[in-house]
Amino acid sequence: MSGPAKTTLGSLSVRRVVTGLWQMADQERDGKAFDLDAAAEALADYARDGFDSFDMADHYGSAEIVAGKAHKLLREAGETPPTILTKWCPPPGEMSLDDVRAGVETALRRLDLPRVDCMQFHWWQYQSPEYLDALAGLMRLREEGLIGEIGLTNFDADHLRLALKQGIEVASNQVCFSLLDRRAAGRLSQVALDHDVKLLAFGTLCGGFLSDRWVGTDEPDQIADWSRMKYKRFIDAGGGWAPFQNLMSVLKDVAQKHDASVANVATRWVLDHPAVASVIVGARLGENQHREDNARLDRLTLETDDQAAINAATDALAMIPGDCGDEYRKPPFLTASGDL
Repeated sequence: MSGPAKTTLGSLSVRRVVTGLWQMADQERDGKAFDLDAAAEALADYARDGFDSFDMADHYGSAEIVAGKAHKLLREAGETPPTILTKWCPPPGEMSLDDVRAGVETALRRLDLPRVDCMQFHWWQYQSPEYLDALAGLMRLREEGLIGEIGLTNFDADHLRLALKQGIEVASNQVCFSLLDRRAAGRLSQVALDHDVKLLAFGTLCGGFLSDRWVGTDEPDQIADWSRMKYKRFIDAGGGWAPFQNLMSVLKDVAQKHDASVANVATRWVLDHPAVASVIVGARLGENQHREDNARLDRLTLETDDQAAINAATDALAMIPGDCGDEYRKPPFLTASGDL
């Protein structure tokens, strides 16, 4: 398997389909035992199949540790190591250079690496302006060689523009972007395109809801995993199960026309947006994998009539309120628990 096509984030080469490791936090929930070595072997197999860009964060359970182990396995076997994108999500407060260094060095220890390819920064409350100090610190650590590129996570259009005006060299901004959540297609995309900041799209499959499994099904009354808990709130905010199923019916028709899956169509729609560099598709290591299905994306082209049908179905959905990242900062909190 050759893997998805590649693109660039600043100096980095990354896959257009990035393997996301946030589901590890759910897999380890409530103290569940997790075989980190087995998970690393499974992740190394993703890289061997060409899915060799990994996205994680400081709060994704053992994700950084597992990614570091997979990186070492591949290096020691003489194989090409993966590209590592992680996140630092500190609580708001004073941000000295020592604070920033401590955050980055914690990630490097967990990854067991001397340098992280892309450090993505998330800030919970813009009312605390110290995030600009943190970003200046990341610029300094990039000069020292501890990080390759600086990315942002869940920054809205105004605060992305503000960071850029302060001279922060931003390679990417990771935001929620899907057929159900089209906020990123607005002002944020324009700022990104104007300044060559690449968007990394997460939530593209809405926790698996945008897949063949959910075509024509009844609305679930109980949901076990955090991901679907979260994205069911997006479905509700978009108008509920009926307009969601209308969208699913359209996606199924388009998928059958192209001998593709619903997930392929939903992902292709996001990838075709001009500001989007890559989508992040989550992996539940050791449980299931969709590499073969995702490898078909490069062969899928959505035609004009496909786009028109999909756009008509999304027009029937309510827009998610606010700008990107507001789901973490303002009610309604579209998180797994509906709060912070």
